[in-house]
Amino acid sequence: MNIDDVRAFVAVVDNGSVGKAALRLNVTQPAITRRVQRLEETLGLVLLDRDSKPAKPSRVGENIYQRCLAVLRATDELTAATAASPALPLRVGLSYAISECVFAAALEAVREYQPDLKLHLVAGASPELQDCVSNGTLDAAVVVSKSGYSPHGPHVTAIGEERVAVVAAKSSGLPAKAKMADLAGQSWIINPNGCGFRSQLERALTAVGSPLNVIAETWGNSLQLAMVARGDGLALVPERMVQTSAYRDRLQVIQIRGFEPKVAVSMVRGEVPSTFSGALDIMTAAVKSVLTATVPGKKRTTEPLTRSGVATHPVL
Repeated sequence: MNIDDVRAFVAVVDNGSVGKAALRLNVTQPAITRRVQRLEETLGLVLLDRDSKPAKPSRVGENIYQRCLAVLRATDELTAATAASPALPLRVGLSYAISECVFAAALEAVREYQPDLKLHLVAGASPELQDCVSNGTLDAAVVVSKSGYSPHGPHVTAIGEERVAVVAAKSSGLPAKAKMADLAGQSWIINPNGCGFRSQLERALTAVGSPLNVIAETWGNSLQLAMVARGDGLALVPERMVQTSAYRDRLQVIQIRGFEPKVAVSMVRGEVPSTFSGALDIMTAAVKSVLTATVPGKKRTTEPLTRSGVATHPVL
């Protein structure tokens, strides 16, 4: 059995077409076709459903696909174990909800620990990232889930909790302490659907008889804060992002009675080569350090944001 034939078959399934597989492996489409056919001849099986678009494995091909993934990972691990550094990148998924606010420290820690490690980072929704870890297209992912619930995956490590604050422009006229009913009718600049924080806000507003009035949807906290500072609306943002924002002098954190949205943060790992284990341990520890450094009761590393000279109560 030729390992290039195995890679061709996996690439066709992963990418949904012979053409995309050829681009991924930097070969011609006829070469991909020949390799898949040769693997089918070797095994005596039809591996692809050729009537399906995008390309999908046949029923028996699905089982062979999973086995081929295991073969490729074992091959890559052997290659990595005999080389000065891993031949393939460490593929890590990051939940949209936390990629901007907690992962920079993890990235720096991994680079310091293993400077020549190749990282391939993918941002996405947590359920999709977990599926990618399960099917082997990602080695690991930092994901979020409802507080108190553990995500699915081969190996899951609880890291901590992420909390956010309601942020408004100082010019908004809103009080520093408020009830959810006080925010009825306000415009929001918020993460798209699928974000746990958004879901918690929507439920809280519904409870006081007010719909969630969304004027902008974006995963970028920096853009959200820029719009809030202009007076376009309110946002739910980790307070550490407010403290480091270029617009912090124009922003205020509003404490909402009985509303402290949070999600659980976890590391989900697949069956990764041993050469990646240390980097993932460092990554997990760095994310945990960021989360625990900003929870209530912990000493802050930055001065607290103030409102009219009064220090705010820690929210994150």
